[in-house]
Amino acid sequence: MTGATPSTTVDTARLTRAFENGDLRLHYQPKVNVSRRWPEIVGYEALARWPLAGGGFISPDLFISLAEECGLILPFDSWVMETVCKELARPKAHATRPGPGMSVNVSPQHFKQPYFAQSVADILSRTGADPAALTLEITERAVLSKDETTLKNTRLLNEIGVSLSLDDFGTGYSSLFYLRDLPIQEVKLDRSFISGLPYRHRDAAIVNATINLAAELGLLVVAEGVELARQAEWLRLKGCQTIQGFLYGRPAARDWTDAVESNVMGGSAQ
Repeated sequence: MTGATPSTTVDTARLTRAFENGDLRLHYQPKVNVSRRWPEIVGYEALARWPLAGGGFISPDLFISLAEECGLILPFDSWVMETVCKELARPKAHATRPGPGMSVNVSPQHFKQPYFAQSVADILSRTGADPAALTLEITERAVLSKDETTLKNTRLLNEIGVSLSLDDFGTGYSSLFYLRDLPIQEVKLDRSFISGLPYRHRDAAIVNATINLAAELGLLVVAEGVELARQAEWLRLKGCQTIQGFLYGRPAARDWTDAVESNVMGGSAQ
């Protein structure tokens, strides 16, 4: 697969035009449960992609930050959620049980909107998606201010059945506060702690402690950026059930993930 091309020049007008013309795409990276005898896909993270005419993609690091700066991030995130919820509601051929859930990255700006939780509920109602299949990934930056609107949105989202995941865990300043006071169901270990496993002692100690703490709190742990089998095996032995990274799959278009699911979930493999 051709990778991102970070050097491409991007400006507000070009991004707005691409969004309005429907040039942006969603790719999906699997989350894999490694606690069983055979690894099993238990979810996907939806990731925005901006294809280039000659192949490759404009780096999300460029256009996501620009979307936040120019005010496009709110309609952009709404488009992502709508698209993902339509996928969740779409009947799967040959499926014998509900498909894997999906997670969506949400900008901190959304949580400051008084009616954000209601807008998510409206999307779920409109598409017919199961709220329990949707996870919203938030960074510590989204809840750093601890303002009442943000906290109210997190509580309301839980009430309608949507799960919350604390993304890039360990890279902020007050991680333990969020574990204690926010209604989250999942923490995602930042890839910066994973890349040195199992040989970098301090990273290993932090990851191991986080896994144990999350277990005590009843939280799911997802390790991001897993690229090597030795990393996955170390995480599995330490009790981290779910991993995400190039080891088990790069982000891919939905038609490819559908083909994988047809084997995993009751299709041609049976």
